[in-house]
Amino acid sequence: MLSQQRELVLSPYVEIFDVVVPKEHKLRILKEHIDFSFVYSLVKDNYCADNGRQAEDPVRMFKYLFLKCVYDLSDRGLVDRAMTDLAFKYFLDLAPESEVIDPSLLSKFRRKRLKDSDLLDSLIAKSVKKGIELGVLKSRTLIIDSTHTSSRYNPYTPLELLRLRSSRLRHAVYETTTTPDKYKAIFPAKPASDDLKLEMEYCSGLIKCVRDSTDAVGVPKVDEAINHLEETMGDITDHFTSSVTDGDARVGHKTADSEFFGYKTHIAMTKERVITAATVTSGEKGDTGELGELVAKSRKNLGAYDGDRKVDEVLGDGAYGSADNLKLAKEGGFRLIARPNPMLQKGNEYKDDGFELNKDAGMYTCPAGHLAVSKAVRKYKDRSKGNDRMQFKFDPAKCQCCKLRDKCLSPGARARYYSIPIRTEEQEKQIEYAKTDEFREKIRDRYMIEAKNSELKHVFGYEKAISFGINSMKLQGAVAIYASNMVRILRLSGIMK
Repeated sequence: MLSQQRELVLSPYVEIFDVVVPKEHKLRILKEHIDFSFVYSLVKDNYCADNGRQAEDPVRMFKYLFLKCVYDLSDRGLVDRAMTDLAFKYFLDLAPESEVIDPSLLSKFRRKRLKDSDLLDSLIAKSVKKGIELGVLKSRTLIIDSTHTSSRYNPYTPLELLRLRSSRLRHAVYETTTTPDKYKAIFPAKPASDDLKLEMEYCSGLIKCVRDSTDAVGVPKVDEAINHLEETMGDITDHFTSSVTDGDARVGHKTADSEFFGYKTHIAMTKERVITAATVTSGEKGDTGELGELVAKSRKNLGAYDGDRKVDEVLGDGAYGSADNLKLAKEGGFRLIARPNPMLQKGNEYKDDGFELNKDAGMYTCPAGHLAVSKAVRKYKDRSKGNDRMQFKFDPAKCQCCKLRDKCLSPGARARYYSIPIRTEEQEKQIEYAKTDEFREKIRDRYMIEAKNSELKHVFGYEKAISFGINSMKLQGAVAIYASNMVRILRLSGIMK
């Protein structure tokens, strides 16, 4: 049951916060300048108003997730720190002596209470509104790009993942204790076979052995390794009967020789490095088709509080320089600053056919998500047949066993070929524009979004998914981007250093 009233912090020790949490502390500043009450309207439909026991305050639960992103902690690591860190308790509106939640509640809150809510767009809109109110968003230029997030299960089987986590736990013990040889002698023997059940039993024994010790238990690095191993064991136990992998994640490619298994987050931000729009897709999706939605969402968020504000320019890499996007920019009244890639152009006959360019690998992916294995230019001597084309060949072995082979392959064909025209008139004009000093000057600012991608991954824990499924990925993106935006806006306004 969801309470309609907030709890008051009544404690004889509450004044200690004024001593241990100074005015310049980041969490005090965040608490004083962010109104989290909007969480009630987002989750009220997922609670019962008059039945059941009293629910944990959803604002406080959201604050736990906020802290998890800001400090990049596991669920158990977050709760353990909140138990002793008074700055955390102050931010969470808890009394110094108050108990904290069980870590399992965080997982339930993510799955049950934040489901079906358009959290990603809502939180970005609220952060942009705050930036406009504080007068820090002035740029009329968007910078767009995508960043990838690896699936929690990438790239390991359950057995491999358990071995990785247990290995990290052992090494954490060896590195933080003065008697590593003692632990090497008392640790249980590793399973000799590739049996998942035996590996689970080994991990349980390893954890018990570490916790029974006197000089390893309580060490932060060791405790965090234990928490990660226990969470992995719990996930495998809960989902082993259906799937231990992430069913929504897909294989994407950063280059022709490297790949990842996970998701892509397509983001647009201003030159002040505040994200104004984002979309989350599976990893194999190309960047080309996301431009229109990112610009539309950004204009809505920026213009909702300033009717005169609009987007004049959009900076992007070669993935966004397709003829369709150049046409979209012309119709939308903004200048697209992107180097056109001749392989990005699709003729009308190929629209919505499921083939998409992976700009990092320089190859196309088919509707089944397979990457082409080779490419070649097909030249026409007779220009009446059309422009020269870039032809891509897909792996015959994959084509023969693909579930789409009956629809995709022609009768008698062993492999699929896909070709695209090279350079349209719009792209030719864009290529000429790319040679100008004006273009070279403007495109220099695109580096800013690379720094933002790095910040999301290495500061706000966006490098690996915390759970499985695209809905969970959207939730993680919503909280991470909101935290990133609010910290950035408060720093730009001079409120936070």
